[in-house]
Amino acid sequence: MIGTTAASAATSSLDEPPWKKRKSNPSSPPLSFFSLPDVLILHCLSRLSKSYYPKLSLVSKTFRSLITSIDLNHARFHHKTQEPFFYVCLKFPDRPLPTWYTLWIKPEDFDEEEENKKKKSKLVQVPSSYASEPLLIVNVGLDVYAFRQRYPPSRNMLVRKKDACIWRFAPNMSVARVNHAACLFDGKIYVMGGCGANDTWGEVFDTKTQTWKPLPDPGPELRFSTMINRILVIQGKLYVRSNESKDSVYDPKIGKWKDAAKELEIGSKCVVDNVWYSCRPNSFMWYDKECSDWRVVKGLSSLNQSRRSGLVETVNFNGKLLLLWDKSTKPRCRICEEKNICGALIAFERRKNGQVWGKVEWSSVMLKVPSSYSFLRSTVILT
Repeated sequence: MIGTTAASAATSSLDEPPWKKRKSNPSSPPLSFFSLPDVLILHCLSRLSKSYYPKLSLVSKTFRSLITSIDLNHARFHHKTQEPFFYVCLKFPDRPLPTWYTLWIKPEDFDEEEENKKKKSKLVQVPSSYASEPLLIVNVGLDVYAFRQRYPPSRNMLVRKKDACIWRFAPNMSVARVNHAACLFDGKIYVMGGCGANDTWGEVFDTKTQTWKPLPDPGPELRFSTMINRILVIQGKLYVRSNESKDSVYDPKIGKWKDAAKELEIGSKCVVDNVWYSCRPNSFMWYDKECSDWRVVKGLSSLNQSRRSGLVETVNFNGKLLLLWDKSTKPRCRICEEKNICGALIAFERRKNGQVWGKVEWSSVMLKVPSSYSFLRSTVILT
């Protein structure tokens, strides 16, 4: 009899739902998300898109501290939830130093009753709860080298393996730099600019010997006072692009500098999925390797009309083309003191008839700036 009763009770216990078995205890405080250890909260946050972080950072001091911690970056690397981040550097007439911004895209959870369900995006000044400071990245084989881009100037260079997330210090540069430019050529990292007028303007790091050597001084006429936009490697020479009236070129074989005429750019070119795209004043073009000619991208006529001038930048952003342009806030006025920096994300599709069609996934006004602002540089970082 006792055995039958025990068996019946055990069966009843198995059949009973868990929430019915749990008894409430008025004396115990209710459990909350904040009662979890920080490591578990980090793992939860690392699985969310960073687009949610600005709002989550307002929840509590604990959330904000964890969101801005390096531990969260490690967790995102471990869970393979890293995302590409677009950074842009701008110079304003009323600020002595350049300012870095990053692209924030509104999360996809929108109100179902909203009529215009368009993604909104904007440029957010960094560092913020959404993104950390920008890094200048140079990939060398299985190693990743990085330089900090924000003030104060630093001599530090960081390095890590591509399959690791923890940075370590590499040999220091000879000069403290900020917002400098760098490129890789023949296994060596060339660094230029971002220093004082009397400092070594350029130096080169040999990744095999792990040593720095100064470059010949280009002279005062080629030591740009403005920030370098980029360094391009073309036919064994380093072309240094700036916002000034002329550029410069360095020949590593003979160790000499000379000035170079500004490149006449009709449009901005970008590679997406091994295809060259060119954004021109009135059209988008793609390069057809089979016929060795440029052809029109279909489906972007409305975008072409809205951004007829003021092209700022085109970059490959997660396998799509991110386009930036600016336009006056008052188009009909002769003189306008402000501009809007606009952006659009474009996906491309190759169709059976050989045509390439573009689809605008979102288009938005991202930042209002003074008309006299200057675009300096952009970069995309996985974080």
